[in-house]
Amino acid sequence: MAIMRHGLAASVMGTALAMVVAVLPAGCANGQVGEANRPGTTPPSEIALAPSGLGSYLAARHAEAEGDTEAAAAFYLTALADDPDNLNLLRRAYFFNAVEGKVGEAAELASRLMVSDPTATIAPLVISADLAKRGQMREAATLINGQNRQGLNSFLVPVALAWARAGAGDAGGAMTALDELSKNAGYATLRALHGALLQEQLGNKAKAGELYEAYVKGGERPSLRGVQLAGGFFVRTGQAARARALAADYSQRFPDSLLLDNAVAGFAEGGTPPAPEVGTAKDGMAELYYGTASLLADNDLQTATMFNRLALHLRPDFPLAQLLLGQLLAGQNRHDDAIAAYRGIESHDTLMLAAGLAEAESLRAQGKIDDAVVEFDKLAAHFPSRPDPLIEKGDLLRQDQRFAEAATAYSAAIARMGAPDPRHWAVYFGRGVAYERTDRWPLAEQDFQTALRLNPDQPFVLNYLGYSWLDNGINVDQAKQLIERAVAQRPKDGYIIDSLGWAHFRLGEYAEAVGILERAIHETPDDATINDHLGDAYWMVGRRLEARYQWERALSLADDADLSASIQKKLDTGLSPPSPVVPRSAGRPAERQPTSATP
Repeated sequence: MAIMRHGLAASVMGTALAMVVAVLPAGCANGQVGEANRPGTTPPSEIALAPSGLGSYLAARHAEAEGDTEAAAAFYLTALADDPDNLNLLRRAYFFNAVEGKVGEAAELASRLMVSDPTATIAPLVISADLAKRGQMREAATLINGQNRQGLNSFLVPVALAWARAGAGDAGGAMTALDELSKNAGYATLRALHGALLQEQLGNKAKAGELYEAYVKGGERPSLRGVQLAGGFFVRTGQAARARALAADYSQRFPDSLLLDNAVAGFAEGGTPPAPEVGTAKDGMAELYYGTASLLADNDLQTATMFNRLALHLRPDFPLAQLLLGQLLAGQNRHDDAIAAYRGIESHDTLMLAAGLAEAESLRAQGKIDDAVVEFDKLAAHFPSRPDPLIEKGDLLRQDQRFAEAATAYSAAIARMGAPDPRHWAVYFGRGVAYERTDRWPLAEQDFQTALRLNPDQPFVLNYLGYSWLDNGINVDQAKQLIERAVAQRPKDGYIIDSLGWAHFRLGEYAEAVGILERAIHETPDDATINDHLGDAYWMVGRRLEARYQWERALSLADDADLSASIQKKLDTGLSPPSPVVPRSAGRPAERQPTSATP
């Protein structure tokens, strides 16, 4: 699944940094891959181990291939005990232990690696994070300063060095380190923000204010995390209106943000100003690694997890990093660990909604539907003005084909939403599907039409309403036009193309139906219903052998008993000529609906 950053760090790091990640060779950002497989490293197939060590090594490689980083870390350590000087094992052991949050152990292993391979790139950052954690900032600065400035290190080394020097009492050296970023104009946003955080932490409010202004007025509009950091400073310096303006701008861009309340806590007139998010040099270094993890989250889950673990090692009470950790673990299908991470931040009330929704998603992914429903209900009670838990509950129940309960959940959500606006189309659409599947067609039609008014060109709504009208004999000409509009917007969507082909079939236009349904099969060859439809069209134009082939294929793909029985009957006796659709009064449309109707 995609990682839900909610805009917290993406533009804090900046577009230029995203471009750095994008152009790196595959795996180059990954500490384990980038260092373990470079020239001069012993290839895995040539490692000489005793039988016990070899078994552990093979088990580690298998765990690594399966994405089981916890097992990989343990097995690499066992293999390393049999061959303690093996650089390949050292690289993998330190990396996976860092991924698992065992940063102290990872730092010890990385130190052993650096003795034989001082050119390692990620290992020094792990070591220096542990040194900083233990208050050895001068040693951390010395180690960081000796590293190259290539790839991710082009920004990681200068910023980490700045915070290490600041922690060691070298304020001038800290700003000199940040000035390295000025060599790349694309790093201006990052330089301004960390410079502002650093100057505020050092007590230089005037200079901090200049840099915060440079950050918010830069080429990129601030992310939510940027709003939180800069806005907090503005509130603390008597500029609460400036902070609220930043928050209002973000809210206008992202009105459904789950974390806005957390970010703007303390911005209200007369409220208690928020404490600085970055109060120490360790906090600043943690901020860097949290932002890096957010940047890498959709590109390299394991390396993102490692950097996020560094952030939490430096700043254990870092709720946003804890939330990101859960999302990263969920992205690796480690849902029990993800849930544990989410539950670790439930005491932070402003983050409870985002954490609870993410926990419910992990429960759903594990098939624990009823437990997820309980979590949604708990959140709905705790946040009585927020529709989000009820919308998510409705989506879950609809996907689980519990349509009556889904309709109830959607109705409760709609009651909280106020006047409908374009972003609400999916809620009305979802309730419309739930109504249609529980034989309440007039209510379903009303919701589909509302969804279409809110988003007139939404292809899923156009397709679903058009298909329903056509199969029900209502507004036949308009129904076909709606489906044609949907196909025009999604010309490669086999399900929507199938709807258009089936429309021609239902209208008795069998030759036209064949060509369109063949297009649908080309795009989506493994759908039972589309194969069944094409078989019907072939039969009606006299291509009986091809029809039987399509029905047989449809039968092999079908997982619905009613559909299977219908196909088998056609294989046994053929297809009787259907009556073309005739306009009639409203009633429940056919069971079969476009598969991809869910937005």
